[in-house]
Amino acid sequence: MTATKSNVIHTYMAFGLPLDPANVRTLVDLDLSYALSATLTEWSDSRELVAGLAKSWKITGKNEIQFQLKDGLKWSDASAVTASQVVKSLERAKKDHGGSLKSLFDQITSISSSGIGTIIFKLNVDAASSGILTKLTEPMYGLVFVKDDGGIDLSKTVGPFVLSKATNESLELAQNKNWFRFHAKMATSVVIRRPPVGDEVQDSFLKDEWVNIMTSSSLVEKSVNEVFEKRKYAVWNRSLDKIFFLSPGTRLANNEGRQLFRFLNKEIDRSLLTSGLSGFKLTQQFFPAGYVLFDPEFEKVPLEAVLPKAFQSRPIKILGVASRLNGRLKENMKIAIKKAVGIEPEFKIVQLSDFEKARAEKDYDFLAGALPVDDPNVEGAMGFFFGLTPPIIPDAGAGLGAFSERVAKAKLLPSQSDRNSEYRRTFSEATVQGSIVPLFHYSTVVIAKSGMDLSAVPMSDETVAFSKVKFK
Repeated sequence: MTATKSNVIHTYMAFGLPLDPANVRTLVDLDLSYALSATLTEWSDSRELVAGLAKSWKITGKNEIQFQLKDGLKWSDASAVTASQVVKSLERAKKDHGGSLKSLFDQITSISSSGIGTIIFKLNVDAASSGILTKLTEPMYGLVFVKDDGGIDLSKTVGPFVLSKATNESLELAQNKNWFRFHAKMATSVVIRRPPVGDEVQDSFLKDEWVNIMTSSSLVEKSVNEVFEKRKYAVWNRSLDKIFFLSPGTRLANNEGRQLFRFLNKEIDRSLLTSGLSGFKLTQQFFPAGYVLFDPEFEKVPLEAVLPKAFQSRPIKILGVASRLNGRLKENMKIAIKKAVGIEPEFKIVQLSDFEKARAEKDYDFLAGALPVDDPNVEGAMGFFFGLTPPIIPDAGAGLGAFSERVAKAKLLPSQSDRNSEYRRTFSEATVQGSIVPLFHYSTVVIAKSGMDLSAVPMSDETVAFSKVKFK
């Protein structure tokens, strides 16, 4: 199929169904959440906290903060947005996804409304140091329309788009002209298809005339970047803000598993992992240099690092996502792990939309995964790394090894500096103990074909929001 000349975004995404803006586990979920909802507070292009749906807020007591909605705020069907709807939306998110949203809801005693436009948060912590303003920028806390039966209706939103069609094969989003940040150059619609099975997404982008924008990884074959440059596509490229890592599955969240991970952290040849690829920086730390949680005193020498007997005679089973493990990286991992342990590993590769289901099945030794780590909302990220079920970074016992407990206690410290220092120590300890093995940093790359303009998307954004793509 040939791409049309109209202002329509055509893209590939490994989306999961049903869609729910409060359930953000992947970058695809993040993109769709930003497209179909909006938050009380937001980040500006220069990464400063600004008003979103709320026009203002004020601390009205030691443990209380109030938000006032913007005047004339509308849903996509032109009906008025009310404070009670915001309360209902947040309560629904807590009911359906509370286990993943603890970083906010563990601090909240109640949420209520007053009149048409006032939302009142009562907290069990000091409001001034709670960090609630930054937490509420996260898309999982965006306003969605909740029906009488408790379900959500994404054909009616306050976000830049509404959901007009959803099948197992494709999604269609339609422009919301009542969005409070609407602009004339944004896409009239977004059409999303699943990536072609068995094909590298970059190759599909080059071959398929239908697709006109693609989110990819900076970690690609060097020859691919040369083709993109030759064709003069518009490219948006973040700094090296993501970590590729190894994380133990549930059956390795124990002493034997941690011993294996300490061994891999010490013995794996990271340079073999990235042979023939570009767009990366090898690392032994979870966070990139210059980031608030980068540890300048990180102890690189792990504890005892001996290959456990169980892994001297059987292959390690690795869970990976197709879009995160391109063909070259997968082959490199086989070589590097075989060199370290003597046996070639086995891979279970799933689509991104099936990743959480595969994680829950626990049929793997460890995950080869990737996560964004350059996030101004540090405390929101902590809940994601340590609080998922199963956690990305599991505990390593009691005391200093009780990472989830340490994160929870750190959130109660009065100063941001003290909290960040403890988070930094926790990540360093998790690496030394063998609960995580950082491998390299890389970034998100978005590539657009002719007629599309990515210049309005700042480098401070985590990904390219559909609403910020303009047409020439």
